[in-house]
Amino acid sequence: MERITMSVRKDWKKRCEEAGFGFHTIENEPYWREGACYRFTPQEIEAIEDATNELHAMCLEHVADTVARGAYEAYRFPPFVAELVEKSWKVGEPGYYGRFDLAYDGRRIKMLEYNADTPTSFPEASVWQWLWLQDHALPDQFNSIHEKAVARWKTILGAKRHRLHFTAMAHAGAEDWGNIHYHMAVADEAGFDTSAIDLEEIGWSESRRVFTDVKEEPIEILFKLYPWEWILGDEFGWKMATSGTRFLEPAWKLLLSTKALLPLLSEKHPNHPLLLPAYFDDPDSKPRSGAWARKPVLGREGSNLSLVSNGTTTQVAGSTFNSAYDTRGYVLQEWFNVPKFEPEAWSPVIGSWVVGDEAAGMGIREDRGVTGNASCFVPHYFA
Repeated sequence: MERITMSVRKDWKKRCEEAGFGFHTIENEPYWREGACYRFTPQEIEAIEDATNELHAMCLEHVADTVARGAYEAYRFPPFVAELVEKSWKVGEPGYYGRFDLAYDGRRIKMLEYNADTPTSFPEASVWQWLWLQDHALPDQFNSIHEKAVARWKTILGAKRHRLHFTAMAHAGAEDWGNIHYHMAVADEAGFDTSAIDLEEIGWSESRRVFTDVKEEPIEILFKLYPWEWILGDEFGWKMATSGTRFLEPAWKLLLSTKALLPLLSEKHPNHPLLLPAYFDDPDSKPRSGAWARKPVLGREGSNLSLVSNGTTTQVAGSTFNSAYDTRGYVLQEWFNVPKFEPEAWSPVIGSWVVGDEAAGMGIREDRGVTGNASCFVPHYFA
């Protein structure tokens, strides 16, 4: 893996915008990194693809085992949430996608976490870096995301022409709605009718036991870019358990979308080469030697991340504190030194995508500290 400097396409912003990529710049700061890329060997790409498939299989096995044993204690679910998770798994509700965040130092691949419910940076990895590759006439890219996503919609929904609703909060921002509109375009290509609705506009029909759109028509299938844990804390969240609406992602993704997954997988697969040792941060446990990343069980975009080393806790550079993520406990994950690339000590995190149940491609975010909402997306190729 190398970070190399690339020529800047003189019309790159226009090229992005023509492809629907309107958030290449966020708050006057570049989000898309036009003048650089990461170059891999075919062997490295194969290793990342194999690791992604193996990790996803481990996660599905974890869900099956957890549901079979009813072992939800570590998640602290209220009873109706456990029932919702269990029902969605047992009836076989299919998942659509997910993104593993991987650390890679050229030799070792390590799972940092799994964004299994509401991952973003999907169109960047799928379409926009592919157009960049074509414009530069580069050899190849780990990227079959779009084709696999179109095929996955057909697998999920079959031959019937369903109507799909896609939602996020009205003020979620250009990035979230950019992702929503791309998923809608993929579903359109797969042959389904789609429409967007602000989350705040979704209603509830008590007589029909179904969520409704602004025309009070039933929402049959709802793709949401809004986390399950937020939904279940909302006023009408408990109605999910009895609703006739089908959700993507399904509720069983709750077992994979929180950082409780990290110590649970570590316990099931001790010393696995793709996993970092991880534990629940129990205040009664003895301090552990070495360096550990302390992460909130429910946290997003690098918030509340600290380094625990030899009894001292320090906030990681670039991480901000959000009190909303400080209520469900923390996990400790062994610290892994992500490589730093000059000229400004950029540290890349690989977002390796799963579509359906197989690896489909990757995108890279880089920053000088923790990877968060302001980190830049950097294209890649291999040769």
